Amino acid sequence: MESMVSAAAAGFLENYQRDASVRWSVEDLAAQRAHVNAQVAGCDWLDWSTPAVALQLLQAAHAPTTLGARDKFDSLVLAGPVVELLDPETLFEKASHPVKPGGRLVGILPCLRDNSPESRIFGELAAAVLWPYYTAEELLEWLRESDWEVDAASTGFFAVRRFNEAVLKDQLGFKGFNRIFTRLMAEGYDPMETGWGELRMVGRLKP
Repeated sequence: MESMVSAAAAGFLENYQRDASVRWSVEDLAAQRAHVNAQVAGCDWLDWSTPAVALQLLQAAHAPTTLGARDKFDSLVLAGPVVELLDPETLFEKASHPVKPGGRLVGILPCLRDNSPESRIFGELAAAVLWPYYTAEELLEWLRESDWEVDAASTGFFAVRRFNEAVLKDQLGFKGFNRIFTRLMAEGYDPMETGWGELRMVGRLKP
């Protein structure tokens, strides 16, 4: 089954836990925890943020599975490596299965701020050599077209410049992003201008 996962995705998963402490600042990670905790405190929730769950979801991408979950949960946390490796339409659809009607999808989704030249080229190169990255607005459009209603008051884009710095300083164990930044510089663009960040979102499952 692991052969279904690309070499790049396998390397990304292998290095994810270590790289997370470099890709995000202490303040970024604290803000992520606060976002999640504000939505799941006191409720029964399911965690899809771990590399182990990401591997299961990747392997089951074309199968009607809910990772063996039989119960319905109040909330599902959608974060970690799977939100980068698996396409949003599939993720949002699969996430609706184990959540109660009216339940919450709490997401932290790495994405691009907009379609600036640097962000656009980063996205094109990533899609060619790794996997696609989308703008925050594109992710919200997919969410609105799915079984989820966006909670606008709890949803927004947040810049994460630490990612750009970590790649340029070669601090990540996973080297796929380095190649993209090298190409950006070769084409005359400043990688620090890539609008990298994350969409911290909350959706409610439609009845």
